[in-house]
Amino acid sequence: MRNWLLLVGVLQLSVAGFGCGDGSDGGGEGGAGGEAGDSGLTGSGTSGAGTSTGSGAGAGTPTGSGASSGSGAGAGTPTGSGAGAGEPTGSGAGAGEPTGGTTSTGSGDPVAGSSTSSGGETGNCPDADADECPFEAGVEIACRLRFMYGVNYAWRDFGADFGGQSKWSQAGISGKKSQVLADLQDMRANGVDVVRWWIYPRFYGDEINFDGQGNPTGLGGTSTQDILAALELADQAQLNVMFTLFSFDGFYKTSYNPPNGLSVASMGPIVADAGRRAKLIENVVRPVARTVASSPHRDRMLAWDVINEPEWAMTGPSLYGGDPAFEGDSTKFDLVTHQQMEALAKESAAVLKKETGAPVSVGSAAIKWGQAWTHADVDFYQVHMYGWVNDYFPYNKPLSEYGLTDKPVVMGEFPINMAEMDVRYDKFVGDLYTMGYAGALSWSVTDRNFPWSSNKTSVKAFADQHPCETRY
Repeated sequence: MRNWLLLVGVLQLSVAGFGCGDGSDGGGEGGAGGEAGDSGLTGSGTSGAGTSTGSGAGAGTPTGSGASSGSGAGAGTPTGSGAGAGEPTGSGAGAGEPTGGTTSTGSGDPVAGSSTSSGGETGNCPDADADECPFEAGVEIACRLRFMYGVNYAWRDFGADFGGQSKWSQAGISGKKSQVLADLQDMRANGVDVVRWWIYPRFYGDEINFDGQGNPTGLGGTSTQDILAALELADQAQLNVMFTLFSFDGFYKTSYNPPNGLSVASMGPIVADAGRRAKLIENVVRPVARTVASSPHRDRMLAWDVINEPEWAMTGPSLYGGDPAFEGDSTKFDLVTHQQMEALAKESAAVLKKETGAPVSVGSAAIKWGQAWTHADVDFYQVHMYGWVNDYFPYNKPLSEYGLTDKPVVMGEFPINMAEMDVRYDKFVGDLYTMGYAGALSWSVTDRNFPWSSNKTSVKAFADQHPCETRY
């Protein structure tokens, strides 16, 4: 394992031209239809059949404009960190086929001080020939080209993993180490190398501190301890992490399914205002990055994802490439323009790279918006794929036809059970591998409708076929 700080210094020199870059069943990812399931809540809404106390995700057909079945979050009474066994009744998003309107998705030695490279170029890596198994289309970390392979955690307790929620008696990572370590060790035993892990999906409760004007002033609760604990546990499990800072869920109006007993803030007004956005960057993004950089296990933080599926919280025309307009649901979200969301991505990326040297992406909801983040200073692209996307924007269409050839492209989400996809896991991931995608991260460990337990052997089988190319 190379020394992370040394590589950050080397990376800086290269720029100058000198050198060598226990709610275990959380709800499915929310989309345009509703918030991701909050562990320990009684959801309310119209998605799914039956009710669930806790979080869950439906996998059926959405029944209204802008919604697909999936995780529901409601204004209910928390019942602890457990998750319900049934489908939620919240209006969430999942892997269903849309019926109209804006649709939604369902949602090894790494070194974090390295650069990325497209198409197998090894950039400023003098020891490139020493890379024993380069994957030519992969994301380059510490002068190693690999197929970024793994799974979405994406949380153990939605909105509590980093910061905790004291009013709900939900501990952050630092307070549930044994449970989280068991999860990570299970992932590692089944072929996972990279875990996509969400930090602040929605601003409520203990996670972030705010002043009287609603501006973020710093990390709250046990956030710092939890970030450090996550990296410590990842190192113990011999796994690598892609931290996802934010999610579109954070743009829900404060009046939309407010979490019971918790204060809540919307990201929309913050991101739309340059001055307030600067406070978010300085008082949240930078402290998170500096916390990672301070960890003795910082090398386990492989890459950053600024925000999950931002398109659902956007409105108006796309700035680039003829992509379709953004049509977020204004009844649920405080929507922002493409320009404003791009500013969040660019300003966050600049800080994350400066503080950690690690590569940055944006977790785009669908490849139909493939050009949206091409000017956002990301190091690799990330797209998500579910049945409704595949029906109109097939996964096996060459990346050149989507205009994404200048940087590596990671498939950051797809249903681990291939629901609504009409293709087996092994073929899907194998096709991505041969078509020149840079990685594949399935959804998810804690979503019962895309169950990890009954599909993890498929994850392991592919890793076993490519034991070197899939491990940093």
